[in-house]
Amino acid sequence: MKGPMTPMNPMTYKWWIVALVASLALAGCTRPQVGVVDINRVLNESVRALSYQKQLDDREKAMAAELAILASQLSREELEARRALYLRELQQLKAELESRLDQEVRKAAEEVARAKRLRVVLVKGATQLGGMDITDEVIERLK
Repeated sequence: MKGPMTPMNPMTYKWWIVALVASLALAGCTRPQVGVVDINRVLNESVRALSYQKQLDDREKAMAAELAILASQLSREELEARRALYLRELQQLKAELESRLDQEVRKAAEEVARAKRLRVVLVKGATQLGGMDITDEVIERLK
């Protein structure tokens, strides 16, 4: 029968940690497995997002110009009805463009994640610490 367990020699313990860290490094496990995308930067800097915002702004300006012209031609009730119609149309266009941009951002983030072999991609606002910032690559793919 063996005697009671003896504590591990501190020197042996240190070498065991060094060996573990070295094996993880060789296996590539020290590379971040989590990517982070700053969605605010994507919205403010990507060519695609800025293009969609311009489309929305241009349509809103055209509607405002049409309403200004029609103001003298339509009754107050008709003008309000037209304004409500335009607001619904703008909301629908905004929702469509946001949905399209969301799909494109997801696709770009997936491509970057595959290329960098990341397991997870998070939105930066929800991430307190850590992760590899892939925002620049996502913005680049949205050109």
